[in-house]
Amino acid sequence: MKPLNNLPRLGTEHPAWIGFTIADTVFPSFLFITGCTLPLSIRADPNPTASSHYYRRHVLRVFRRSLIIWLLGVILNLYGLVQLHVKADLFRWPGVLNRIGFCYLVVGLMHILILVHGRPVEKPLSISYILRSQQFGFETDSKECFEKQDVDASLSKQDYGESWPWFLRVTLPYYLPIWCLIVWLICTYSVQVDGCPRRAMVHDPECSPQAYFDLLIFSRTHTYRHLAFDPEGSLSTLTSILNVWFGWFIGCTVRSLNVQVKLLTNEFQVRREARTGAGDQESLVEEVLEQESLVRIYMEHVGRWFWWGILWMFTGWVFSLGLPLSKPSWTATFAVLSSGVSQTVLSVLFYKFDVQPKIKRLAQLYLDNQGLHSNYHPSRHCQHNLLVAHTGDAEQVTTPPAGTRLNYSRALNVLVKVDYFLRDWFRRSILVVLGSMGRNAILMYMCSELLQGTCSLIPGGPADPATGEVTDLCTTAFNKTWGALDIGGWASLFYSMGFAALHVILAIFLDHKKWYFKV
Repeated sequence: MKPLNNLPRLGTEHPAWIGFTIADTVFPSFLFITGCTLPLSIRADPNPTASSHYYRRHVLRVFRRSLIIWLLGVILNLYGLVQLHVKADLFRWPGVLNRIGFCYLVVGLMHILILVHGRPVEKPLSISYILRSQQFGFETDSKECFEKQDVDASLSKQDYGESWPWFLRVTLPYYLPIWCLIVWLICTYSVQVDGCPRRAMVHDPECSPQAYFDLLIFSRTHTYRHLAFDPEGSLSTLTSILNVWFGWFIGCTVRSLNVQVKLLTNEFQVRREARTGAGDQESLVEEVLEQESLVRIYMEHVGRWFWWGILWMFTGWVFSLGLPLSKPSWTATFAVLSSGVSQTVLSVLFYKFDVQPKIKRLAQLYLDNQGLHSNYHPSRHCQHNLLVAHTGDAEQVTTPPAGTRLNYSRALNVLVKVDYFLRDWFRRSILVVLGSMGRNAILMYMCSELLQGTCSLIPGGPADPATGEVTDLCTTAFNKTWGALDIGGWASLFYSMGFAALHVILAIFLDHKKWYFKV
């Protein structure tokens, strides 16, 4: 599919060797999200007295999932033999799904080891700290609340490997990234490719340590397009584990966030049940306090994710002055910087789709509380904000209740309508697209690879009389649509966006039918 390779230099294509563009964030984000799901899917044993069978089952589950993902990558590579019309002895062993399966296996086993012998990866803050007990008069003890509410049995009084030294239990989660980084640095700066003048020539693909180990393990006949290195090769897999580990660490904090939120809501539920005869104003103040506490918990986590992501990006950029950013060789600086990008983007999306609605809900409660304090007669400004918050309809903004006359200009009405669209319908559309694609992520990736490969095998027109080359179906479709317009490389970009839109429609349909490809 040659037209798709003619994209303009807008960050939509990968650099040849050194550099960093927007396209380089896609694969690291897959690895990052893979790590995020581990703490959410594999939790501590609720019955630590008989945990051997529980964790043995999870170990087998991790092996099974990693093997399935690896085999799916093998299937795609086998289909590549058919697409390129080459023999089986030129089979390429590395691949995108192959790397995801291997990294998932390593970090998954580390996660289970931490649950068995280490400390609990999800540990909520003290409820007295969250609710500011001295200020609001809460008399809640964290341990008692765990026992009463049974929020998470894995967080109750359990023995988390007390036989292990305290220092080992605390530092256990950090051993994997440290060892991966040390081994990668030793391999990078200690090998020299035959025929190259010196060691650690990371700027030269033919003389890079990545090429040395890929040719040693796979040989040139089993690498990507028979190059001297493979983009998903051996040495770069060590640093790609860092991306999964960063995602795993954020997944642990997400797990901690969920536990804190559940603990908080259960505590307030008990308080509401104990105050069944409370007045409207007292109930509203209680609801305001609950929402304030939830917003405080969410903002604490999201702010930490955001600033730590900025720090990792800055760290990767600073060290890239000596060790360049390279996605094909997946240098350590690239792994750190791309993980920071994924973490920062995740924090922004989390704030937009999870935290911001709670902030708006809290603002609405403040308005309701203002109305109660004024004997159920809100001010003119409060009536207008309540109307917009309750209805969300731009038409009703210009027709407030009787007694208030709000005359807005036509331009302001247009602004209100645009704001309502961005806050409501656009947000819903993004949630549908991201949610449906995320629920079938591996299936959508395989469909895109298989569809593009199949499309390139189908002839789309007669052979060129000059060269004798037969145009495939994808190229013909491009030439008759966007390629017919004289817009340069933008044609390939728009064509690629249309190709992605087909998969979005398929993902939405599968999500609507509740058909999911589970690994």
